[in-house]
Amino acid sequence: MSLSRGAAIASERPRYPTKFSWWSPILAKLVRRENLTFEEVEEATFRLLKLIEKRDPEAPVVMTGFFGSLTSKGPTVQELAAMSSAMERTKRVRFNFSVSKPTVTAGGTGGDTLKTINVTTPSVILAASAGAVAVKSGAKAFSSKTGATDLALTMGINVYSKPQVVKKCVEKIGTAVWASAMTYPWMDPLVELRNSVVAPVFFPMMGSLRLMIATSLNPFSTRRQVRGLSSPQTQLVAEVFSRTGYERALVPLGYGDDESIRIDEFSNLGKTVVSELFPNGKVETYEVNYEDLGVKRGDRNEIAARETHLENAKVALEVLSGKDRSSRRDLIVINSAAILYLVDEARSLREGCELASNAIDEGTALDKVEELVRCSLGNPGRLAGLLRRYKPD
Repeated sequence: MSLSRGAAIASERPRYPTKFSWWSPILAKLVRRENLTFEEVEEATFRLLKLIEKRDPEAPVVMTGFFGSLTSKGPTVQELAAMSSAMERTKRVRFNFSVSKPTVTAGGTGGDTLKTINVTTPSVILAASAGAVAVKSGAKAFSSKTGATDLALTMGINVYSKPQVVKKCVEKIGTAVWASAMTYPWMDPLVELRNSVVAPVFFPMMGSLRLMIATSLNPFSTRRQVRGLSSPQTQLVAEVFSRTGYERALVPLGYGDDESIRIDEFSNLGKTVVSELFPNGKVETYEVNYEDLGVKRGDRNEIAARETHLENAKVALEVLSGKDRSSRRDLIVINSAAILYLVDEARSLREGCELASNAIDEGTALDKVEELVRCSLGNPGRLAGLLRRYKPD
């Protein structure tokens, strides 16, 4: 039997592009459950984020191989710190705010077993109205009904402001809500992948991706952060924060009546496990109960997310206006309290709850929303239309 000239022998291996063959030794180590070096993880993460940014059609395969294997092995503090370094390399913008107080950012990783109303965005604005310098980055809905940017845009806030506008807002009114994609060019393509038809196949293996976001996402370059988790890894994330140069941090995981209900924030349904990073670099993990904060047990049906962006924006404005005094208010207040505590505006979480509640009752919370819409060059008309119905008499 003869072969024509140029015909390939079936057993010959094809020549793989370098951008894919590079991964073989990295994935082989992970399959053997070996830890990677800092340099290996940093380079792998950077390469992968570039594939996602370019919307490379093979990105989901590489994501599954890398994040899936790392999730199976379990990422170490060093590996997550290396991911943080890689994410820093992808930033298009770096901030240095001229403010006299510590600046804190807050956010959650998603993945709640109970889909709640938007909590962090109104909590950040509320904390700013009570004296904190607090900022929020966000994206379109990733694992929730309404993402942070969806909510803010519906309220009239411009989340796509130029960096100089964001800087002005933080320095003038003490807050900003900004799209993460303005800093990280791979963020929008990642959200698109999350919403793709094949997402149910590979995103269940993306636990290490969620941890990367939890430990590394910080468009504002703050050194203090409240980062909620929906998985029992608060100590790990706080230790990564210590390794990557944070001054202080709170990492809460909230529960319901039992541990099958988990939310990525302080909970008014049950206990909250919190890992706190102190200025000396030490991490302490403890439990907080809603009774300790002076609020009643919440109703899970009351705090459940609404179906549309408009409905969820109305919920936030009803709370900030003082009209809503249900467990939705309590949930937002206790998470605002965490921000106030972390920036030294409150000596305890309970005192932070009092400050946040007073800001709502005195009308400064709603005033802060209006200030942010104007300062961000947003849409005052959109907010005014909502407030005609939800602003108290």
